[in-house]
Amino acid sequence: MSKERRMIEITPGRMSPGGRMTDRIESRGHSCPYCQGNGYHWQEDEWQERYKKECPICKGSGRLDAMITIEWKAGRKASPDPSEGGENRQLEDFEL
Repeated sequence: MSKERRMIEITPGRMSPGGRMTDRIESRGHSCPYCQGNGYHWQEDEWQERYKKECPICKGSGRLDAMITIEWKAGRKASPDPSEGGENRQLEDFEL
Protein backbone atom coordinates (compact mmCIF):
# COMPACT_ATOMS: atom_id res chain seq x y z
CA MET A 1 0.00 0.00 0.00
CA SER A 2 1.43 3.36 -0.97
CA LYS A 3 1.47 6.36 1.36
CA GLU A 4 1.29 10.01 0.57
CA ARG A 5 3.64 12.30 2.47
CA ARG A 6 3.32 16.05 2.65
CA MET A 7 5.35 18.62 4.51
CA ILE A 8 3.89 21.69 6.17
CA GLU A 9 6.05 24.74 6.76
CA ILE A 10 4.78 26.63 9.78
CA THR A 11 5.52 30.34 10.06
CA PRO A 12 3.47 32.84 12.07
CA GLY A 13 1.86 35.46 9.89
CA ARG A 14 1.14 39.06 10.73
CA MET A 15 -0.22 39.31 14.30
CA SER A 16 -1.38 42.03 16.63
CA PRO A 17 -2.04 42.00 20.39
CA GLY A 18 -5.53 40.71 21.07
CA GLY A 19 -5.84 39.42 17.52
CA ARG A 20 -6.34 35.97 16.09
CA MET A 21 -3.79 33.48 17.42
CA THR A 22 -4.84 30.39 15.46
CA ASP A 23 -4.41 29.12 11.91
CA ARG A 24 -6.35 26.35 10.15
CA ILE A 25 -5.08 24.15 7.35
CA GLU A 26 -7.31 21.81 5.34
CA SER A 27 -6.17 18.76 3.46
CA ARG A 28 -8.98 17.15 1.49
CA GLY A 29 -9.64 13.93 -0.34
CA HIS A 30 -7.69 11.29 1.58
CA SER A 31 -8.80 7.71 1.00
CA CYS A 32 -10.65 6.19 3.98
CA PRO A 33 -8.45 3.46 5.52
CA TYR A 34 -11.43 1.70 7.13
CA CYS A 35 -13.25 0.87 3.89
CA GLN A 36 -10.23 1.31 1.54
CA GLY A 37 -12.03 4.18 -0.22
CA ASN A 38 -15.07 2.10 -1.24
CA GLY A 39 -17.52 3.87 1.07
CA TYR A 40 -19.08 0.55 2.14
CA HIS A 41 -18.48 -2.93 3.55
CA TRP A 42 -20.12 -6.11 2.33
CA GLN A 43 -22.48 -7.63 4.92
CA GLU A 44 -24.86 -10.60 5.00
CA ASP A 45 -28.44 -10.47 6.22
CA GLU A 46 -30.29 -13.29 8.04
CA TRP A 47 -30.93 -15.08 4.67
CA GLN A 48 -27.21 -14.87 3.84
CA GLU A 49 -27.82 -12.38 1.05
CA ARG A 50 -25.01 -9.91 0.61
CA TYR A 51 -25.59 -6.16 0.74
CA LYS A 52 -23.46 -3.03 0.98
CA LYS A 53 -23.38 -1.36 4.40
CA GLU A 54 -22.27 2.29 4.53
CA CYS A 55 -18.87 2.90 6.12
CA PRO A 56 -19.31 4.42 9.61
CA ILE A 57 -16.07 6.41 9.34
CA CYS A 58 -16.43 8.25 6.00
CA LYS A 59 -20.27 8.03 5.87
CA GLY A 60 -20.19 6.41 2.43
CA SER A 61 -18.01 8.98 0.66
CA GLY A 62 -14.82 6.88 0.67
CA ARG A 63 -12.84 10.05 1.45
CA LEU A 64 -11.67 11.88 4.59
CA ASP A 65 -10.66 15.50 5.06
CA ALA A 66 -8.05 16.61 7.61
CA MET A 67 -8.55 19.82 9.60
CA ILE A 68 -5.32 20.97 11.26
CA THR A 69 -5.53 23.78 13.83
CA ILE A 70 -2.41 25.62 14.95
CA GLU A 71 -2.61 27.70 18.11
CA TRP A 72 0.11 30.29 18.58
CA LYS A 73 1.23 31.21 22.09
CA ALA A 74 4.14 33.07 23.61
CA GLY A 75 7.28 31.00 23.91
CA ARG A 76 9.87 31.11 26.62
CA LYS A 77 12.81 33.42 26.16
CA ALA A 78 15.28 31.87 23.75
CA SER A 79 18.94 31.48 24.47
CA PRO A 80 21.35 32.88 21.86
CA ASP A 81 22.51 29.32 20.96
CA PRO A 82 22.21 29.04 17.14
CA SER A 83 22.08 25.22 17.28
CA GLU A 84 18.50 25.35 18.61
CA GLY A 85 17.04 26.29 15.22
CA GLY A 86 15.84 29.38 13.48
CA GLU A 87 12.55 31.21 13.13
CA ASN A 88 11.13 28.91 10.44
CA ARG A 89 10.87 25.29 11.52
CA GLN A 90 9.65 22.43 9.40
CA LEU A 91 7.74 19.36 10.56
CA GLU A 92 9.38 16.47 8.76
CA ASP A 93 7.57 13.21 8.06
CA PHE A 94 4.26 14.75 9.07
CA GLU A 95 1.61 12.55 7.49
CA LEU A 96 -1.72 14.02 6.47
